[in-house]
Amino acid sequence: MSSAPVIQYEVYRGEQDIEDVMRLIEKELSEPYHIYTYRYFLSTWPQLSLLAWKELENGKKEAVGVIVCKLDRHLRGSRLWRGYIAMLSVEPHCRGHGIAKTLVRQAIDKMVHGGASEIVLETEVTNKAALRLYENCGFIREKRLYRFYMNGNDAFRLVLVCLHHPTPTEPPPQRTFPPIRSPMIL
Repeated sequence: MSSAPVIQYEVYRGEQDIEDVMRLIEKELSEPYHIYTYRYFLSTWPQLSLLAWKELENGKKEAVGVIVCKLDRHLRGSRLWRGYIAMLSVEPHCRGHGIAKTLVRQAIDKMVHGGASEIVLETEVTNKAALRLYENCGFIREKRLYRFYMNGNDAFRLVLVCLHHPTPTEPPPQRTFPPIRSPMIL
């Protein structure tokens, strides 16, 4: 049995990381994503995307895992913030060492500290490892989405209710609208 790799977790740093993000996701996920999809998430919510870096023997680092998330208002005009896990991928040779669980938990912490009252995601009904991971992190199956993916597979929407979400500690994401202020009626 091989020893656990030395892993460092870092927030997405910008354009220097985008090729690693795309490589990890395109290699393992069934959905094809366009560069604009990556840029939408990574430029608007860079603080909610994390990479796992494995230390190599030559002193360099290799990206072996990534999670990409967002945090915005649940519905227009709503006061509730909803986190969303858009993408999660770990290199097959690094699985089984808790990398995905650490990425998910760190992302959850960031979204909860950002004010999330719930966090949602979709995953293929056939992806037993992902379902087990998310359910072990407290997510529950909300509903089945028929033929959700381009390959024709169904998905489960999973939700994590964040009962003790604090007041947001970070400024709201760039693409949100300011709350509507109505005059006080006496």
